[in-house]
Amino acid sequence: MKKFLLPFTLAGAVAVAAACSDDETVENPESAPSIEENEEAQTNDTGDNPEAESTTISFREFEFDADYEGNDNDFEVSYDSEGNIEASYEDQRNQMLLSGDDAYQEIEPILSGFDFTADTPDDEVFQAVIDGFEIEEGYQSLEIDITFEDGTEKEYEQKP
Repeated sequence: MKKFLLPFTLAGAVAVAAACSDDETVENPESAPSIEENEEAQTNDTGDNPEAESTTISFREFEFDADYEGNDNDFEVSYDSEGNIEASYEDQRNQMLLSGDDAYQEIEPILSGFDFTADTPDDEVFQAVIDGFEIEEGYQSLEIDITFEDGTEKEYEQKP
């Protein structure tokens, strides 16, 4: 009898472990175009379709971290479109932890609204990110790491 139940017990344990994982892979990016589609949309954008810009994220990778004093007060966002799209969103101040599709749905409208480039002045990038994610004042530091579509990597750091 024990030998008969063992495969079912193992299968159940695997199913529970898979359901509890914090996989950041986005399974259903409803409006996530591929890198090639992003490049084509940017090349062919005539400005006639205002919705075209709202669904195009112009970064390969985007990492943002706002550190506040004390424990469990940080705000972090991660987006990576190289290979499988991965996304995470963590707002410890509001007890919000999202990964995968849920995180993507939260951050996609914000990231697709950013129109800065590697040449944009740092203070403008910080202001756009602070406004986009509605970052509260009182942070100790802000860090942003971006890989733009052309492969340019840029790191930004700000302490008030």
